[in-house]
Amino acid sequence: MKFLNTLLNRTEEVLCGLALSLATSLAFIEVILRRGFGSSLGFTQEAVNYLLIFVGLIGASIGVREKVHLGVDLLVQQFSPKFQKAMIIFVYCLSILFCVIVAVLGYQHVAILLQFGQVSPEMEIPMYIPKGIVAIAFTLMTIRYLQEMIKAIKTPTDQLLAQQEEGVH
Repeated sequence: MKFLNTLLNRTEEVLCGLALSLATSLAFIEVILRRGFGSSLGFTQEAVNYLLIFVGLIGASIGVREKVHLGVDLLVQQFSPKFQKAMIIFVYCLSILFCVIVAVLGYQHVAILLQFGQVSPEMEIPMYIPKGIVAIAFTLMTIRYLQEMIKAIKTPTDQLLAQQEEGVH
């Protein structure tokens, strides 16, 4: 299990790094072509947009793993430690539910796009390719939230609260 988790971690990081590098390179090339030569590749704006969306959504999964998402725990800290742990687990459950709903809707959207054969305007690639990232990213976030919830359930209350306070992952 640890091997699969490490593989998933590295895959997310490498894909984000490659996509961000490619988006930056394409944007730079486009600027040079437009300013220096008065021409354009034509597809770079669309490609850069899709790549940045890809980086943002996969980056959100990394954010769940690294516990860097914003949270407001001022209200939760007013309750007993047992209730605080229950609230943490409840928030993970809500997050999982949200991610599952968006992932399912994303897969349904991809299925509709597959039926109609819609293509992107500039690159003329099937639209299910760039839009499929929503389903994939929210599936990854679901997995990450499940991992975090299982850790929270297994961790003793006082240790969990200390980790939450410190932001330890």
